[in-house]
Amino acid sequence: MAQDTTPPQVAATATQTTNDLGGAVTLLGTFGSQNDPQALLKLRGGKTTTVSRGDRVNGQTVVAIEDGRVALARNGTAHWLDMPAPNA
Repeated sequence: MAQDTTPPQVAATATQTTNDLGGAVTLLGTFGSQNDPQALLKLRGGKTTTVSRGDRVNGQTVVAIEDGRVALARNGTAHWLDMPAPNA
């Protein structure tokens, strides 16, 4: 059953305050099924986008999505983009 609002304690835990997470693309989360995984990315400038395998973002192709990480490839070289570490 869907909720209309996020409980305050969940929002506080899931929210990270920062001015710059240190890159052109930041992984905010992964979700979906094993057959259709998706990821929420934050791009430079603050725009967010949802991607699936095969999508292109900032000249890179999404080649894999796993729990908490996304593989992006450009010119035959891939790298993993992991979720930012939580603030202490």
